[in-house]
Amino acid sequence: MMPKEQADYTIQDLLQQEQFREWVLNNDSEGDAFWTNWMVAKPENARKVHVTKAILLNLQETPVAISDEEIDDFVADTVDENRPKMIFFWRSPALRIAASILLVLGIGGVLYRQIVLKPGQSTVANGQPAIGKYIENINDTDKPVRIQLSENSVITLYPNSTIKYPNPFETTKRIVFLRGKAFFEISHNPKKPFWVHSSQLSTQVLGTSFLVNAYENQSVSSVEVRSGKVSVYLHKDLNSGKQVGNPNLAGVVLTPNQQATIAGTDERLVKSIVPEPELVAAPAKETFIFEDTPLKDVLGVLSAAYGISINYDEKTLQNCHLTANMTEESLFEKLNLICRITDSTYEIVDAQVVMHSNGCN
Repeated sequence: MMPKEQADYTIQDLLQQEQFREWVLNNDSEGDAFWTNWMVAKPENARKVHVTKAILLNLQETPVAISDEEIDDFVADTVDENRPKMIFFWRSPALRIAASILLVLGIGGVLYRQIVLKPGQSTVANGQPAIGKYIENINDTDKPVRIQLSENSVITLYPNSTIKYPNPFETTKRIVFLRGKAFFEISHNPKKPFWVHSSQLSTQVLGTSFLVNAYENQSVSSVEVRSGKVSVYLHKDLNSGKQVGNPNLAGVVLTPNQQATIAGTDERLVKSIVPEPELVAAPAKETFIFEDTPLKDVLGVLSAAYGISINYDEKTLQNCHLTANMTEESLFEKLNLICRITDSTYEIVDAQVVMHSNGCN
């Protein structure tokens, strides 16, 4: 999907536009008409395109002349932005001057660069790409930054995190490489699965939203699912001679409000419920108001609302009823309240809630 032709893009916006980069770097003919019309719409648009082209082409060591006035315009555009800024590393002397100005001004931000990895530099075995041309985004701000990919997936990259991905994606799969933390909202495409490789974990999805937390200086790595379904694997399993798609490939399947974690040097995935489960659907306001309601019905409402299985002995709870307003409580607060009222307990087993009770008289 092309950007909006009437939009007032800044130079930073153009640098982040996947379609613009394809047009400049790979001579994408599909973008000719769009970007030509965009330049004609306003006189300053042509200047922005020229400056942005210069930045991208200098990154690829294709020298392009750029005037001092255009450098001034670039710096002014960057300083005037009221959102996280971008710093770019380039080789053109003129653009290095602009970069120096930005550094003096103390403007930090997202580093975008296109890199070519050499043979032996890294492999998927440690959660990093192998050989080829990749786009790299580094967030060195103190706020999450939103990145939209060409196939409409959106990545929210957290501070001190890096994302790399091929340019372009392969024809049969979409693979990104993460160091740090990112939230993914993946465009659905069953014919082109999306993979996220981090330091210890690999996550496969078709179309869903999930959070990967894999900072290298942390002892625990995790994947949390917000919507849809994902499969999570350890790198040692993916690289033990088994091919992706093998029905015997070890891993865990996660659904909303479930997570998989691996701690330290542990060689197994632990499946559990996320620390703060969210509603999988917006319920009516009175959904969690109960008046002398059979406990099995209460648990059924909670299970449906949060998409989490709650197991119990129905015969034991057949005489238990609940009167309570639990509209404001979180899932675990609701469960704790139920247990206090009914003299019950619960535990989390394999991302499911298991209720224990002696019954109600």
